[in-house]
Amino acid sequence: MPVTLKASDLKAATQHLAEIDAALGDVLKRLGPPPMWKRPATFSTLVHVLLEQQVSLVSAKATFKRLNAACGGRVTAPRVEELGQDALRELGFTRQKARYATVLAADTVAGRFQVGALRHLPDDEAMSQITGCLGFGVWSANVFLLLALARPDVLPMGDLALVKGMQELDGGNYEEPEVLLSRAERWRPYRGVATRMIWQLYLTNRNRLGEMSG
Repeated sequence: MPVTLKASDLKAATQHLAEIDAALGDVLKRLGPPPMWKRPATFSTLVHVLLEQQVSLVSAKATFKRLNAACGGRVTAPRVEELGQDALRELGFTRQKARYATVLAADTVAGRFQVGALRHLPDDEAMSQITGCLGFGVWSANVFLLLALARPDVLPMGDLALVKGMQELDGGNYEEPEVLLSRAERWRPYRGVATRMIWQLYLTNRNRLGEMSG
């Protein structure tokens, strides 16, 4: 089975990162360990991640809340497929995201995509399965692996909060992916834990820590 991060491991992992990276050490000293954000490894979480693409956490959460109500309190593939694209548009989905969600629902119902199998796959194979779904790129796959599958070494490249948070961490410029990857190399095998610490810093600096779901 792939390695997963447990709540009981979080404190030790953050302490290790603090010992090898002074900037993260300052974050830990100031803020303590980050919350153990965790989402269920389900179809509904994939749809939630889809909604979070290129919008604020608050906006995505509001749309997902409307979807949840329309689904009778539980977002499932059969229910989303039944609702269809037009109904999703009325709930606040963009045209593209409505299409992506209904295709994902149809693939799930037909058994072409099995979200439950992802927990048994190594990171690269789970990534490949998710990015094989229409509308789901590397960022979406990384966020699902990090928050739903609790993989400890996932680095969500392209995440705006990560880039800006790293700039606030040490004053560096991390717009170029290669620079970010190089800076994060020392954090292995806990790049996902470092990401949680940087998200915590980014959100705290904006008084938005409560916006993060999971």
